[in-house]
Amino acid sequence: MSREPGLDRRGRQPVWSGLFTDGLAARIPPPVRPLALTSIKAIHTVIFASIAALVAAVAWDGVRGLPRRRTAFAAAVAIAESIVYASNNRVCPLTPLAEELGAANGSVTDMFLPDAVSRLIPAVAGSALGVGLVLNVRALRREDSTSR
Repeated sequence: MSREPGLDRRGRQPVWSGLFTDGLAARIPPPVRPLALTSIKAIHTVIFASIAALVAAVAWDGVRGLPRRRTAFAAAVAIAESIVYASNNRVCPLTPLAEELGAANGSVTDMFLPDAVSRLIPAVAGSALGVGLVLNVRALRREDSTSR
């Protein structure tokens, strides 16, 4: 492979995920690598879609002004995922493993969306999550002030 291990195509080095993924791909026998790569991509896709749905739930509950338990759960998971992503230099922890197994690019968004769209996902999702959180906090404050 012509790329440097642990380096995604945009040049960002993962900060900590290499500790878990470096050497893991080397332990997977070559005949099994295509299946392992397909599995990683499938898992990556499910995680990506799940986090996107949670962000949408936080935003939707915020727009409606109806925070619920699911809103708190969705916000907690989405914030945790954001911390994981940001703390690894904006590289998903599964990306280096997918690339080590032979993917030209391990990013789920780049597999299914045009590059111009996939580059916007962190900004769009982060903005939707932020706005949703603000609107939910505002709704909770309104509820609290009317219950006094």
